[in-house]
Amino acid sequence: MKNEENKTNKYVPKINYDDTTNCEHDIESDIVVGNSPCPCCEFITIPNNGDALAYICPVCFWEMDLFIQSNVESSDRNHGLTLTEARKNYQSFGAVLPMLKKSCRQPKEYEYPTK
Repeated sequence: MKNEENKTNKYVPKINYDDTTNCEHDIESDIVVGNSPCPCCEFITIPNNGDALAYICPVCFWEMDLFIQSNVESSDRNHGLTLTEARKNYQSFGAVLPMLKKSCRQPKEYEYPTK
């Protein structure tokens, strides 16, 4: 938010926003490209060879949880869902939870599994 001349806050520095990016910025070039399959939807969206702590799959919205040990263990990072429940939800709703569907996107052509 731009600082207005008549409204200043001594704790917030005045910032020149003229040299920053704007809504016309091509964010596609900033997106992380995955090299491992998501454990929920199986699209190739997870970076760092699957060892991506706190990464959310943009296709199904499963948040990587490296601490769960099995498909039937509840994931605190995923509203208490098990991976098995999240997979069923993805098949039914297109997201790990119906309320998250609006945040998901379709998989890119290069994210489809090759097996």
